[in-house]
Amino acid sequence: MKIRKSLEAQTKHLTQEEIKRKQLEQESVFVGNEQLEHPPDWLVNQIAINEWIRLVEQFNKKSMISNLDYNSLGGYCNAFARYVSIVTNLKTDVMIVEDVNPLVGLELKYSEEMKKYGSLLGLTMESRLKAGSGIVTRIDKTLDEEFGDV
Repeated sequence: MKIRKSLEAQTKHLTQEEIKRKQLEQESVFVGNEQLEHPPDWLVNQIAINEWIRLVEQFNKKSMISNLDYNSLGGYCNAFARYVSIVTNLKTDVMIVEDVNPLVGLELKYSEEMKKYGSLLGLTMESRLKAGSGIVTRIDKTLDEEFGDV
C-alpha cells in the first residue's frame, strides 16, 4: 500500500507538473478550518479545552489541519487531559496493588493515545521533521534548477 504524503513531506524529486498536480490535490481536499476555532463541548475538562486552544493557535494558515481533523484533535486533547490527571494522581497516590499502581497502566494507555493522535495531526517531532525535510529538499532542488552550481 502506497502512503500518500503532503507536498511538504515529499522527499523524492518532483517535476513541475507533479508539483502542480500535488498542489491541486491538496487544495481540492482542504475543507477549511473554521470549525477548529471553538473547542467541542464534548472535551472532558478545562485541561483538554486549554490544549485545544493552544494547538489551534499553533496551527497556521498553511497547516493541513482542517475541519476533517476535528475529532482526532478532540481525541488527542481528551487523551492529553486524562494523561495529565493520571500523572498528577500518581504523584500523590499511594494505592498499590501487588507492587504496581493501577494508574500506571492508564498512564501508558493515554500516552499511547496521545502518540497516535499526535502522529495523525503532525504533532510529533518525527512528523514535523519529515514535513520540514520535504520542504528543504524542495527548496534546494528549486535553487539548483534556477541557479545551477553557481
